[in-house]
Amino acid sequence: MAQTEEKKWELNGYVKGIQATSFTNLDSISTNSLLHNRLNFRWYPSDNWKVGIEVRNRLFVGDQINKNPLLTGLDDNGAIDLSANLIERDDALLNVTLDRLWAQWQNTSWQVTLGRQRVNWGVDRIFNPNDIFNAYSFIDFDYEERPGSDALRVQYFKDMDYTLDVAVKITDDPNELIAAALYKFNKWNYDIQVLGGVYKRDIVIGTGWAGNIEKAGFKTEISYFRNYQNFSEDSGTFISSVSMDYAFQNSLYLYGAYFYNSTGKRKNAIGDLVETDISVKNLSPFTHNFFTQLSYEFSAITNVAMNLLYSPTDQAVFINPTLNILMGKQFDLSIISQSLFGNTNNYELLFNTIYTRIKWNF
Repeated sequence: MAQTEEKKWELNGYVKGIQATSFTNLDSISTNSLLHNRLNFRWYPSDNWKVGIEVRNRLFVGDQINKNPLLTGLDDNGAIDLSANLIERDDALLNVTLDRLWAQWQNTSWQVTLGRQRVNWGVDRIFNPNDIFNAYSFIDFDYEERPGSDALRVQYFKDMDYTLDVAVKITDDPNELIAAALYKFNKWNYDIQVLGGVYKRDIVIGTGWAGNIEKAGFKTEISYFRNYQNFSEDSGTFISSVSMDYAFQNSLYLYGAYFYNSTGKRKNAIGDLVETDISVKNLSPFTHNFFTQLSYEFSAITNVAMNLLYSPTDQAVFINPTLNILMGKQFDLSIISQSLFGNTNNYELLFNTIYTRIKWNF
């Protein structure tokens, strides 16, 4: 009887169309359109080897495509620039970015990955002080895969007892060097991790854990950075996040988090909230951040959610309601609104954008 040959490669991805309408009042309406295609390729040359290539192709069209950083954050900060603008005009921009390019070898205890990859050390959903390699902004809703790093990563697994994870960012600039180790284990029914290393010009240490209090999820991340060239005079940067979440039997989901940044701005920071140059030391421009999410599934195909960020700094309020509708196995529709208020006691509307997104998965 003939045996079926095992498939050596696979290809999947999606195509998304996004229409963005921005305004602060009815006299200042602007529109932008984005056609976003992603291709994910995997090759399996042997049982121990795997190669990954992932490409983002984005066509921006609109009257303010260079003024909306949530749509057009195109900088490639890797060791090699793998991003190119094939079309670059005032009203149109076509960008191609290779944001994953790696080779991986593994056996039962070891896994070694070299190339552009995601080194995800965070445990929380929104703010990740332990995610020193791939910091991202929660406001960037259209990048589910999150940024990657050009890195060498070595992982060792000891059954289910512990994991040792060592990663080094590949760079010829000492100011951009990131090299650290993370040790993860389970104790008291909690997944606990500790990390230490070098983050650019800082020494970094951190810890995080995830578990439950009764039936509610409980997660914490803490990191401390201090300049090693000026150690005695530098007070360092302390960032931490703590969150809890709970899912009710009726499909109602509640999430709440507090994020603290010791070097966050205490005034005139609100304009930096949508800044695309995100780093782990700058996950939010505010010192104190309170985040909450409420979501509810009306049916198997319809979900609504409300995200709210509040900071006493500048009396800032970020409101982000969403509606998601599944249209068959491969299509879904999302309507997403993002509004920012602040700067005055009257909570002045600083920007408001409504996104309509249709996605086809293949």
